[in-house]
Amino acid sequence: MEQKLEYVRSVSSWDSGGGIVVDVVELADGRVLGITDESVVLYPNMDALQDGEADNGAGMIALI
Repeated sequence: MEQKLEYVRSVSSWDSGGGIVVDVVELADGRVLGITDESVVLYPNMDALQDGEADNGAGMIALI
């Protein structure tokens, strides 16, 4: 059963290479959260995540 969420468009995983897998939460407004075992980073969009261009204003949450 799939539930429509208010703020989340989709959730997936992305293998960025080099043994790093990123869980990806795409928000309804197009921004993306990239989650690894070490951090949560906000990106302006999926292209920015794939290019490694984080939203500098939002920063990063270290999980370690």
